[in-house]
Amino acid sequence: MNVLSIKKSFAVFFFLLLLLAAAPLWLRSETTATDPGSLLPLSDLAMPEEIGKVQERFAGRPKEGAGSNARTIIQIQDVHAHVVAQQNIAAILERLRTVFGVEKAALEGAWSTTSLPKSHAIPTSRKKQLLAGTLLEDDLLSGPVFAAIMSPQPITLVGIEDETLYEKNRAVFLTHSEKTMEIREKLDARGATLQNLQRASWGPDLLEFGNVFWKFRETSDLGQFFPVLLKKAEAHGIAIADLAQILLFRDILAFEKTLEKERLDREIKLLMQAYKNNPWTVEELIRGGRIPPEKLGLYPEIKKLARLYRLRDSVSLQELTAQIETLTDRVLGILAGAPEERALWEKTGRFYLAKKILLLQATPEDLKRYEAEKIPFESEFVGTGLSEGWAVALDFYEAVKKRDEIFFQKIMNDPSLAGDIAVITGGFHTDGLSQKFRDAGIPYLTIMPELGGTSMNEKLYTQRMSDPIQSQALNSKSGFERVKDQTLSELRNRIEIDEKFLRAFEVLNQVNDVRRAKARFSGEPVTVLKNDEIRDLVRGKRLERNHGPGTVSVLPLNVDEFTTLPHGEQLEIVRALIKRAEQPEPRPALISSVRALKKIAESPDSAELIERVLKSGDSIALLKDGELLERFLLAANSGRVKFFETEDGGMDAMIFQTPSFQIFIRHHPPVIVKNGYTHAKYPVLAEKPESLRLYRIITLSESLYQAAKNPEFLALLEGLVSEILSKE
Repeated sequence: MNVLSIKKSFAVFFFLLLLLAAAPLWLRSETTATDPGSLLPLSDLAMPEEIGKVQERFAGRPKEGAGSNARTIIQIQDVHAHVVAQQNIAAILERLRTVFGVEKAALEGAWSTTSLPKSHAIPTSRKKQLLAGTLLEDDLLSGPVFAAIMSPQPITLVGIEDETLYEKNRAVFLTHSEKTMEIREKLDARGATLQNLQRASWGPDLLEFGNVFWKFRETSDLGQFFPVLLKKAEAHGIAIADLAQILLFRDILAFEKTLEKERLDREIKLLMQAYKNNPWTVEELIRGGRIPPEKLGLYPEIKKLARLYRLRDSVSLQELTAQIETLTDRVLGILAGAPEERALWEKTGRFYLAKKILLLQATPEDLKRYEAEKIPFESEFVGTGLSEGWAVALDFYEAVKKRDEIFFQKIMNDPSLAGDIAVITGGFHTDGLSQKFRDAGIPYLTIMPELGGTSMNEKLYTQRMSDPIQSQALNSKSGFERVKDQTLSELRNRIEIDEKFLRAFEVLNQVNDVRRAKARFSGEPVTVLKNDEIRDLVRGKRLERNHGPGTVSVLPLNVDEFTTLPHGEQLEIVRALIKRAEQPEPRPALISSVRALKKIAESPDSAELIERVLKSGDSIALLKDGELLERFLLAANSGRVKFFETEDGGMDAMIFQTPSFQIFIRHHPPVIVKNGYTHAKYPVLAEKPESLRLYRIITLSESLYQAAKNPEFLALLEGLVSEILSKE
């Protein structure tokens, strides 16, 4: 039985029921720095369920003769070559910085220290978000690097690798990868032989129990195995009174069933109205005692949730693991009564453990179990054709364990990693470090980023581990592209990308093509026309240009100067803005409601404007407060238009309390079209046809976007757009 299996299942059971309040995803760079006085203690930490789950909490243990521990380690389990995981790791890091004041992250796969000062210093803009987001989605930036670039306040990234040991580990992995296909084939054949022996030797009861248990071994789905284990124990009168953690876990599962989900959901929505401007989850409010008892008494289901948190905190993963193993042995004592049945069970157990070790999927607990049964393991695998792969796998784990020790020593002794920090490592390292922190009595929490129901890209992972010579041999037939300087987890010392991002951003400013900017980031030659370069220098006020007759400098727009210009010159500038806004690249996110757009659609000559919006490629978020228009229903199939339903049918609920809304508008500046609505963060336009042109104009530049929050300037701009459209 391994701890990782319990941890994963523990998270599945409990966190599916934690109906957390909507909270910002913290990927947006306009997030302001939090007042230090409002920072939460890390003991209260919980994650919005759309970005991750806290899997384990260890409160620490004061050293003898010492006071309380002065730091907490936040472990974030990395999933290499997994875009959704990297996006959510970035969100977790920014939330840790904003809400909890954690400003340093220790990284596997790197051995330098940086806060990416050049990239971070680039002013926040739509283009910066576009470039960083594109590189992240294309797996050219990791989550920690994205967070460091886009965070309003610096995040320091500290590599904790030893370069020599890292390269040795990588070399062993590459040797293993050459044998992986052969290993899988031989394991499949051996597994089939064992299954035939089981069907021939075991009775139906033992066979049923075995199938569930071995599936649990492979999938870590405790949700399927635990009820069967309890049922078998009860059916055969097996005592469990001495297994306190088993009893606690059983009681928690029973208590979960008493929660009324719909009522709990309503209570959370109602309660969070009072906290909608804070980035806290329901769990953080409860853990921090921020809900007065008299107020909590008004919400009976949330009171149950608070009790569930307390019960969950009483579970010891190590003790629960040991007791599940004990109860499994008791059940087997009855089901596998014959010696040959028990012998086949133990042999099957060694096979599944060997499979995890051979495929480099084992945990530190798995390796301890192997050491305890080393002799039968070696006798069963000698002469099977797996001996060579076995030796390579053990060499790999030996190097990984040495790296764990390097990580731990740097975390404990490097002055740049003093205080509360985040540590981002892969699964084996996470478990290994957890044990070291526990042995040292250091408080820690382990967070698993949300994966969105997808798996890592194994081809890309293998590609990233290939050295330059091997990568040149990869071609389109294998689905790989050539990547230079590849190493174990990412590109070699990946955090050293400051100059690359800066050069890519310059290209984006010059040519307005993120594909060419991405190519420049990847080291490919990109040709920029002289006129484009000059235009960018003028726009950045690094070069002045005399304007001849009929020329208009559109961007960046000096809003203060614009308001003082004659009416004719203002019209000329707005015409240029309209032309620029018509370029077919997706820019903003239009936020409105079905009722509002239906009202606009009923206006004369609005059909063409509606079609322009649908063909623009912009993201459109609509509150579902009326009968759907057919044209928007069709567009919804493309994924660009999304409808949101809320209990009270209000725009506030859609924006502040719907986590999927924040995900939908993540990459583009939002503009709201809604009569009588106000918002401190986003511009709000009237329900008029002109707004379907105006929303694209005001997102052309940061200065326009900010100025559009002023109702007087917005009225001026709206009047100019209306005048131009009427003449068209």
